[in-house]
Amino acid sequence: MLKKFNKIHIVGIGGISLSAIAIILKNQGFEITGTDTHLSAMTKMLEDKYKIKIKKNHSAKDVTNCDALVYTSAIGENDKDFMLAKKLGKNVFSRAQILGMISEGKQTISVSGSHGKTTASAMIAYMLSTTGLSPTAHIGGIVENFGSNVLFGESDIFVTEACEYKDSFLQLKNNISIVLNLSPDHLDYFKTFENYIASFEKFVKNTKNNGVFITNYDDANCKNLKFSNTMTFAINSKADVTAQNIQMFENGKFMFDAFYLGRKMGRVKLGIMGWHNIYNALASICVGIKYQVPFEKIQLALETFKGVERRNQIILENKNLLILHDYAHHPDEIKSTLRAYKNLGGKLITIFQPHTFTRTRDLFGEFISSFDESDEVWLLPIYPAREKPIKDITSYNLAKSLKKHGKKVKYFSNFEKCRQSINLTPQEKTVYAILGAGDIVELCKDL
Repeated sequence: MLKKFNKIHIVGIGGISLSAIAIILKNQGFEITGTDTHLSAMTKMLEDKYKIKIKKNHSAKDVTNCDALVYTSAIGENDKDFMLAKKLGKNVFSRAQILGMISEGKQTISVSGSHGKTTASAMIAYMLSTTGLSPTAHIGGIVENFGSNVLFGESDIFVTEACEYKDSFLQLKNNISIVLNLSPDHLDYFKTFENYIASFEKFVKNTKNNGVFITNYDDANCKNLKFSNTMTFAINSKADVTAQNIQMFENGKFMFDAFYLGRKMGRVKLGIMGWHNIYNALASICVGIKYQVPFEKIQLALETFKGVERRNQIILENKNLLILHDYAHHPDEIKSTLRAYKNLGGKLITIFQPHTFTRTRDLFGEFISSFDESDEVWLLPIYPAREKPIKDITSYNLAKSLKKHGKKVKYFSNFEKCRQSINLTPQEKTVYAILGAGDIVELCKDL
């Protein structure tokens, strides 16, 4: 269907996912223009490197001249470009729809789950690229090994992060469907956890008849998902691919023996920190097995994989100080991340920017217990994303509840006040964990 278009205009082009789609479409020969409410380093890169014309907020000329408009779910229906395209009768597609079109006819590997999608999809794409299988990949973050959120390959293998929000991932028809884990999220759209799981059930059913479903058997909710050809991975449960004899060897990084159908394949040493990344590695090993990749090449790829920006990213390190930034914004992600950072030793101070009012409201109780590993918690105002404020749902009220839970808590009304409180020359070893999926990355600048 894409072939019938020439000029495509993208609203919200600076977003990490849509920017990757813009690059892929540009590489395929389409003429791309875009708008965004915020001109950023990403939009500058798109202009400088890929010669994509981008305007702030609105471009009536580009909408009028385009054959199709693509938009992100983050925009409202009152967006000027969106409304004009509708008025002019243009072809209008969501980000999910256009990603589905890009993947048509490809060997699509879709990586889904409540957490870890970006890292796992990047890890899989990198592994396949180092073994000569030459995939194309659409990743929701800048992959350190690629220096980009896009990888271009010569084969028909297409690796993509599959987002469940608003059932987006149901646009994909998969050769390999992966579900890493399941816990309540995006309840502003799904309303109940049962609806959330039902969406993943549909995603699994979208796997092609000759395809395979790969999932985590340590996760009870994943275990209930069914497909005729299923491959499983686990640490604590019986599964096709397992990690045994796990050891931490440095800075929160782990190594383990990988087993397939009860037979030891070899020892795996991960290049990135975090217990949760053992699961991402096991999912990658499953994909490698399906593509008959020699285990020695899988080992090398997992050891040399450098991770994704804003995932356990080192911002500053000196004698007694380590500042790390991670995208963690769900209680389960926060727990996993802080568990890894606690292993680094020293005093652990978490600086957190909650992401969206609805998530903060729906998971308020879970947030209270998610910081247990941290010695102190510093809170910043909620990042609204696409949402309007909800009465009494504030970081200040979250701070009060954390204090009742026994935590030492500080609340800062802006980044600058928080930045001024960060001790860059502590007398004792101190780890600052800067967490959040919003613009908290700005806090990391000039430290």
